[in-house]
Amino acid sequence: MKIINIIILSIIFTSVLYFIPNKSNFSKIYIIPIITALLVKYIYGDLDKNYQWSSKDIYYWLIILLTSFLNIRILEILKL
Repeated sequence: MKIINIIILSIIFTSVLYFIPNKSNFSKIYIIPIITALLVKYIYGDLDKNYQWSSKDIYYWLIILLTSFLNIRILEILKL
């Protein structure tokens, strides 16, 4: 259930950030997934209960970054 919440939150943040004008020197395809990952981590937390790195952390970050990247690609294909 946490994974579904993480994916939904990642899609929401990515979609909102996509429509904010990008005035940085970074491409949207790179900066939005990073910002999204940090926001999800800050708001939702982690998959495990301890503050130690584990294999779940790699899975966690990959889910967020890939979901955000794919969402941007879909938005670009739809030309929104």
